[in-house]
Amino acid sequence: MEVGKISNELLEQIVFSKIKYRHPDVLVGSGLAEDCSLISFNDEICVVSTDPITATANNIGRLSVLVSGNDVATKGVKPFAIMVTLLIPPEASIEDVKGVIEEIIEVANDMEVELIGGHTEVTDAVNRIVVSATSLGKGKKNQVVYGKKIVAGDKIIMTKYAGCEGTVILYDDFREQLDEILTGSDKDEVEILRGSLSVCDDGVVAGQRGAKYMHDVTEGGVLGAVWETAQKFGLGAMIDQEKVPVMESTQKIAEYFSIDPLKLISSGVMLIAAGEEDAESILKGLDDKNINCGIIGEFVKGECLIITPKGTNTINPPESDDLYKAYS
Repeated sequence: MEVGKISNELLEQIVFSKIKYRHPDVLVGSGLAEDCSLISFNDEICVVSTDPITATANNIGRLSVLVSGNDVATKGVKPFAIMVTLLIPPEASIEDVKGVIEEIIEVANDMEVELIGGHTEVTDAVNRIVVSATSLGKGKKNQVVYGKKIVAGDKIIMTKYAGCEGTVILYDDFREQLDEILTGSDKDEVEILRGSLSVCDDGVVAGQRGAKYMHDVTEGGVLGAVWETAQKFGLGAMIDQEKVPVMESTQKIAEYFSIDPLKLISSGVMLIAAGEEDAESILKGLDDKNINCGIIGEFVKGECLIITPKGTNTINPPESDDLYKAYS
């Protein structure tokens, strides 16, 4: 099997299609392009999401809090609590473990998210520390973004910059090689991207201003998230490549590894679906928060397509993230 997320087709075959029991309090459960689940608690909704960090060994404590919290933000609310599982190889040192835990607590404190529990275990089942985090959020029933029906003509808004998380991961893991091709301003961009991997503000702003649906862009990159969202609602999409923002540092790193920045893991990017009028309000709200954003296309009937300077191409279902090509 390829390294990375299991394909949506296989997930449908071995997971989603097998789930028969549905609890009445679970409003949103397992499914394609669902970043988290929604559970009813009287007048409030509990938002739950879980994610492992496996693509890198650097900054995994920090990433675990951000990435898991980002999923909660797709429902228009901020996380308030987190549980973390650490699987530790026998050869790891106590200093290695302390470093990961200190990162988790530092970021959680900064985000005002309480570490409420978890599990730590030394096991020879892993060859490096693996972190898996479960984040919890909550909101009033009229506050949470359930996922309204998207229709042809609805706009596709993207925040931040394509490949932002992948850029940071690759720079940290291949710094010696990349220092030779990146300028000082390129490296400054990488640090800007490092500081923008949370979409909590993006999600809250868009949720308050009429977002129909939001998807945190992770493995598979921007194009993968577009395809998953369109597929979920039985639609296609038309994306303009020249409207998808990519940092110069990301472009240089992508060219060095011969990968596509639009297919590169992008935690920190929120994909937002909205009607035309609400889209303008969302853009205004994001701009007021100094969050880079723009409309990169719209949903259509038919296929998922991307317009490039060289012509129009089909957006295919996401495969293994382009990040892993850099390591191979």
